[in-house]
Amino acid sequence: MPGALVSIITPVFNGEPYLAEAIDSALSQTYSNFELLIVNDGSSDNSRQIIEPYLRDPRIHYFEKTNGGVASARNYALRHAQGKYIAFLDQDDKWLANKLALQVEYLEGHKDAALHYAKQQVIDTDGHAFSFDWPTGVTGSCLREIFQRNQITILTTLVRKSVINEVGFFNEALSGTDDYEMWMRILLKHPIHFDNTILAEYRLHDTNVSLDSFKMTIRDLETITTFLSSHPEAKPIIGPAAIRARLFELNTQLAGWYAWKNKDFKQARSHYLVSIRQKPLYIRAYIRWLYYILTDTQRQKLSWYHSKINRWFHK
Repeated sequence: MPGALVSIITPVFNGEPYLAEAIDSALSQTYSNFELLIVNDGSSDNSRQIIEPYLRDPRIHYFEKTNGGVASARNYALRHAQGKYIAFLDQDDKWLANKLALQVEYLEGHKDAALHYAKQQVIDTDGHAFSFDWPTGVTGSCLREIFQRNQITILTTLVRKSVINEVGFFNEALSGTDDYEMWMRILLKHPIHFDNTILAEYRLHDTNVSLDSFKMTIRDLETITTFLSSHPEAKPIIGPAAIRARLFELNTQLAGWYAWKNKDFKQARSHYLVSIRQKPLYIRAYIRWLYYILTDTQRQKLSWYHSKINRWFHK
């Protein structure tokens, strides 16, 4: 007798290089009672031609839509998903064969857990594994820990569809960190479970947004501020100290990046002001804020004097 139906959601946008490997890893699951919903989100490459031979499998459902981003594609699939559980497999990643079997067994036996997630192996463009520092492992009612840093990678998750219906679909304005915001909404209401087992392979390549620290920091800040403004009831759970520390960390990072990468000193000053509000005794933020008020000429003169004084003290 088949177990509970799992809906696998695969958004596709110009996924030609690795798409077949992703689909094959879904079809190779030892747990066979699933539907695979592939959403072609306006691809302009040969993604459709790669998908077409797989459509002979009745478990695979194919959709096309105009490009709206990964959160839009995931939501499109969720509206068609029939499964008790939802899994997410992006176009360039892969699963190990026992992923769904292990996760369905756990969630069927632990009705309180809203979500099961696990470890992943990072691979390169050729599929070779390599070491990559990706902290993970928090479990239970861990909203504060996830707020401080998203440790849940979406390709390792299995989520109850009833929980997604309860908390709402992905926020399409946060495409790229839409999963992070959803995990926090889930953790407001339910515990989750972590399994210290590698169940998936996450592929790092040049187009991964996760490799761009600047963009990811911007998106993380947008995500936590959106979450806090939409869910003020989360603030006492997370705690004021953790909120201040997270806002200080992200705004300080962004201030430095805006100043040094973009030469956008106005943005740098605005982020330093937020940092100061979070940690009023952090003197370096005041110094940097004042430094970026100066003109280019004034900063050059100040740097010259600073260098001269340093040489004098080190004679």
